[in-house]
Amino acid sequence: MSRKHGILVVEGPTDQAVVGQALKLIGFKRFGGQVTALEPFWDQAKIVPTYPPKSGNLYERLPMPSILSSDTSSVAVYSGGGSSLVAQVKALLGNHDLHETLDAFGVVADADEGAPGDVARKYQRQFLDLFPTFPERAGEVSAGPPSLGVFVLPDNAQAGVVEHLVIECGDVVYPSHMERARRYVADFGEEDRRQGKWAPFDEQKALIASVASLLKPGKTNTASIADNLWISERTKPCAMLAALLEFLGALLGESQVS
Repeated sequence: MSRKHGILVVEGPTDQAVVGQALKLIGFKRFGGQVTALEPFWDQAKIVPTYPPKSGNLYERLPMPSILSSDTSSVAVYSGGGSSLVAQVKALLGNHDLHETLDAFGVVADADEGAPGDVARKYQRQFLDLFPTFPERAGEVSAGPPSLGVFVLPDNAQAGVVEHLVIECGDVVYPSHMERARRYVADFGEEDRRQGKWAPFDEQKALIASVASLLKPGKTNTASIADNLWISERTKPCAMLAALLEFLGALLGESQVS
């Protein structure tokens, strides 16, 4: 049986770490990075970035995606921010009509600048020319091939970001750390936050960073999510993570590993 192939687009490194860990919970393993072991499908799709980029702008290039594979599927997870991400992904998909050979394509995005429904419709409009059956509802998966969908963090229903999902999981595996970190972050008043130019949802990022530093001093949020128990067998029952796992399983045609 030939392996299926999919692409997931996420908005930042924390989202990429969470999605990568979630994929492991449904049976995927991370590609080790050796070019000689790269699957021919991805080599032909030209997903390995060239440097310098053809545009001549040294800052404009789509980074190497995370690649994870199961017995039946291989998925490339692209991370980036801003409007350039969609343009770069669409350029990649148009390369040799890659979008016509995929078995799955999905977006995992934050509801940090709009309601989940608005975020889902935004991405639907942006990819509709390549995927006419792209669904407009957050969390919905249209049957393929390719199967298509958008998961809007944290749970397709409320405004928020990936950090809300991570915090919900952290309360399960690191309850005492989370309690101490909440007290610490709460000590930073409005003046401190104003001087630090805190943006919306920076409090959630600071909370996770505090716990990450308690677990291993100097470790970043992204590294902590990849190395510790935030997204693990112990946190699979958490509502937000369970919803993400259900979406990924439906999109990729993978049943969750018990």
